[in-house]
Amino acid sequence: MSENRKPTLDLSGLLTIRTISNAKDAIIKSIDESEALDLVISDESDVDITGIQLIIAAQLYAQGASKRLSLAAPISGRALNLMDRAGLFAEMSVENRQFWLHEGV
Repeated sequence: MSENRKPTLDLSGLLTIRTISNAKDAIIKSIDESEALDLVISDESDVDITGIQLIIAAQLYAQGASKRLSLAAPISGRALNLMDRAGLFAEMSVENRQFWLHEGV
């Protein structure tokens, strides 16, 4: 019997203003093609605030389509530092802390 694994989409290197359009297209296509999707964002990914905004928008898109979107691993590295500097953790909901940081998972 084969193990059912959630599809993954590696966004490493695709989360800046210059590459965000390609990332958006890849995310939408992947969400549309599956019931659940894990996003992979490496520690060393070049991420700017547009990348974080895209992930937030992707969460809303997936919810609207009754799909499950998650991060394969807790956000870390440059992306974590960026989110912290932007103040995104200050009033973050429990659900969002679970999504981004895998707290309580």
